[in-house]
Amino acid sequence: MAQDKPLAVIDGHSDVLYQLAQSGGRLNERPEGQVDLARLKAGGVVAQFFALYTGAPQRALRALPDVLGQIKLFYRELEEESDLLLALSAQDVRRAQEEGKVAAVLSLEGGEPLGDDPGLLEVFYRLGVRAVGLTWNERNLLAGGVADDSGGGLTALGREAVKIAGRLGMLVDVSHLNVRSFWDVLEAAEGPVFASHSSAHALCPHPRNLTDTQAKALAQRGGVIGVNFHAAFLRAEGPAGLEDVVRHIDYLVDLVGPEHVGLGSDFDGIPAPPKGLEGPHRFPALAAALKERGYADEAIAQIMGQNLLRLLSGQAGR
Repeated sequence: MAQDKPLAVIDGHSDVLYQLAQSGGRLNERPEGQVDLARLKAGGVVAQFFALYTGAPQRALRALPDVLGQIKLFYRELEEESDLLLALSAQDVRRAQEEGKVAAVLSLEGGEPLGDDPGLLEVFYRLGVRAVGLTWNERNLLAGGVADDSGGGLTALGREAVKIAGRLGMLVDVSHLNVRSFWDVLEAAEGPVFASHSSAHALCPHPRNLTDTQAKALAQRGGVIGVNFHAAFLRAEGPAGLEDVVRHIDYLVDLVGPEHVGLGSDFDGIPAPPKGLEGPHRFPALAAALKERGYADEAIAQIMGQNLLRLLSGQAGR
């Protein structure tokens, strides 16, 4: 990240669309939330992954209409906000950066809307979705989540979904998977795999965080770990601060290298952001903290966005 170049951030996860669907409002200004378009632009965000959150598996009957409603809401924002651009490829992200806009990457958080038909991923792809997590925290027809204690991994439908995602060029997200499903995805996936919003289990033993073995395996196949800003994923107790995020970045960089670490803030999906990282407008403070820690400009650029851009380019980097 040369000193004369503006910060180019790509954040791997935000739940702002779900929040808008629940409470109304607009993306351009949300004083009650953590993310809005003004704060994204102020923080140098060139691309934001917008999660399409389906809710717990118990709401499976509502999953498809709920997610389609969020996509409808997103397209309304796209029509009304000239500074927002749908990213269907890495080239769209580069174009957004050149034009001073924010590229939106739609990501399906949970496979419940697919029901028993993984082929519906083709429909979601045509609607602009470019990443998919097979389940949330519990078991569904595709895979087991971190709250599933059955020990089961991907089902036959889940393996088919991973295969279809690879054929389409859709990223597969492992952040919510249980251990068995995580390894099944790494075995089955042909395209890029990432953990959109997880942190280091060695520093904070939350089930949503990746163990050293998982992180190394994900990195070995070219993946990226987006560090989550949720306090419960950063420290055993108490509120979190910017220094906790840096601590997890440090740990993962030492473990797998800067080319496999990114950001997955989980803004608008966490009850309280870290002190000093209250929203995307504070991303420059994170970049400055990494600089103070001795990170080279190139490594900062990778962590803040270039690694996720590489995955969007279809380059696993193995």
